[in-house]
Amino acid sequence: MLHSNMLGHAVWSGPKGTKETCLVYWRKPDVWANMIHQWATDRGFCNTVLTLYELANGDDTVGQEFYNLDPATLRRSLEVLQSQGRAQLFVGSSDDDTGVKIFP
Repeated sequence: MLHSNMLGHAVWSGPKGTKETCLVYWRKPDVWANMIHQWATDRGFCNTVLTLYELANGDDTVGQEFYNLDPATLRRSLEVLQSQGRAQLFVGSSDDDTGVKIFP
């Protein structure tokens, strides 16, 4: 077993109650969350609904460290923002049509 899930740098994923896959984070989701929130604040995207695709692959995020961030890490990072009351996720049928509104 991973040592305490590498102190937040790893999580088990898979069907509920199983440990089929371990995601190892280069940066913790809360670090990515802060970067995304700072970007949205600096660029005037607060209170605007963006798709996860736009955040990870859009023209406005080219050059950002979270550009091309894998969908699982992006989603987890946005869930962190949501749990802090700094964002609201709008779940769609896929990541392409799932949206997020980031609050100032």
